[in-house]
Amino acid sequence: MNLATTDLAGQQLTLNMRLPSYANWHNYDFAASPGVLPALQKIAQDPATDVLLLQGADGVGKSHLLQATAQAAMDHGWQVGYLSAAELLAMGPDTGAEMLAGFEQFQLLCIDDIDALCQTSSWCEALFHLYNANQQLGHRLLLSSSQTARTMPCLLPDLQSRLQLALMMPLHALDEARQGQQLIMRARQLGFSISTELAQYICLHSQRNMGAVMTVLQTLDTASWQAKRKLTIPFVKQTMQW
Repeated sequence: MNLATTDLAGQQLTLNMRLPSYANWHNYDFAASPGVLPALQKIAQDPATDVLLLQGADGVGKSHLLQATAQAAMDHGWQVGYLSAAELLAMGPDTGAEMLAGFEQFQLLCIDDIDALCQTSSWCEALFHLYNANQQLGHRLLLSSSQTARTMPCLLPDLQSRLQLALMMPLHALDEARQGQQLIMRARQLGFSISTELAQYICLHSQRNMGAVMTVLQTLDTASWQAKRKLTIPFVKQTMQW
């Protein structure tokens, strides 16, 4: 969860947040979801109370956008928190739920994959109280979920009704051509180049979402460096066993 910030009293929080440097709005392609960027810009800069839910399938970039928005809000001078459901769940329902105490203080709190937390009673209770406290302070929530607030399984109806009040913005997957363009751009950011033909080959053989495509690129980057070889279709085919 790793958060390099302090609380409003200037004391270091138990949970530290370290955002990845590549997470920003500029390296996300909003072509398939054009209304999302203005909504993220608003919640990162506007002090008005707001709750925004990004909904989309795995691999469409929900975590990237929450982290990018958290960074943008910190750059704007807000107190910001980011929580990952996967890391919270790894702590266990009792220890993890206690960790949420005090997080309502953040002017923007980002919670990734909140639907995963809603399937456990103790997490539902903790989230319900956190949601209410956050809103009473006039702060903002940015959430992500693979399902809509109405369709996600939630063991606490009161929490589900709160989540249904959020502005929901769906995230859609990019088409193959756009995925290829993003792959070429990310490779350039990592310090090497790939051809359009190679990008198309990787997208064709990967799972059809950007998360999977970028995971393949990271694997290939490591393999290429270790083997001291350029990325070519034969090398990619051999490395990925396609």
